[in-house]
Amino acid sequence: MNKRIGSREILGRREFISSTGKGVGALLIAPLSAAMPLQLATPVGTVQEVIDNILRYIPDAPFAKTVDVLVAGSGDQPVTGIVTTMFPTIEVIRATASAGANLIIAHETPFYNHQDATDWLQDDPVYQEKVRLLKEYKIAIWRFHDYWHRARPDGIILGNLIRLGWDRYYNPDRPRLIKFPKSIPLGTLVAHVKKGMRAQQVRVIGDLEQPCQSIYLAFGFMDSKMQIAAIRQYQPDLILSGETREWETVERVRDGRALGANTSLVVLGHEVSEDAGMAYAAQWIGERIAGIPVAHVPSGDPFMFH
Repeated sequence: MNKRIGSREILGRREFISSTGKGVGALLIAPLSAAMPLQLATPVGTVQEVIDNILRYIPDAPFAKTVDVLVAGSGDQPVTGIVTTMFPTIEVIRATASAGANLIIAHETPFYNHQDATDWLQDDPVYQEKVRLLKEYKIAIWRFHDYWHRARPDGIILGNLIRLGWDRYYNPDRPRLIKFPKSIPLGTLVAHVKKGMRAQQVRVIGDLEQPCQSIYLAFGFMDSKMQIAAIRQYQPDLILSGETREWETVERVRDGRALGANTSLVVLGHEVSEDAGMAYAAQWIGERIAGIPVAHVPSGDPFMFH
């Protein structure tokens, strides 16, 4: 059954069929319904053609320096299907292979460090097995981090706002700051965010009865100096954060509240705070290429809570 989030309709969970004719299990979520006219989609065939076509829509791309490079596979290989995800985990790699797809477009690194350096991992058995699986399944991985954040609007922010039903409040002049027409209690916001972002648990600094009207969006990881500068500049009622070092923004918010400041903090977790943006990427990419199926595989929150 289709449902509406914000101003957009999202297709319900269904089987994704790749061009090889193989089905995939329940991990795969169908992309959002297409909004662009189909004639604007460009036929592509190889990994590099997919990448090149995506970059056509990113301002000032390609960048001279970026982590968004091909970290596995070959640009010359024909693409049978595309999977978007947050973290290209072992489970995501296996699900991609089971679907008959062979290109993973991942927001974060497969190799446990932002720059994808692997010299220090050569003797690590988990790294070795991950590389072996990628070669066995002939799967390419391309990072879509810097470019996706530089899309207009930022793809992660827009995907999250759509999932939360807040995309109507997006302001391109202040893309990280949203303001509601009227105040909402922090506890009500927390419950809505947990449900919308599919979070098992969030961490909160603040008074759950506190009225909130302005929210600063700090999804994923944002340097604490940027977050603290935003507190000073905007004085938001709430910072909605992916993750932050606990001796930095966390303590600044706590000390500020002790001195009478109003800014609260909600920490979602990194994967939870950006997954909706990569689900939206499946729609966005699918609208811009033709002939290749695109779907989203959530890597999932890595934590259990007791």
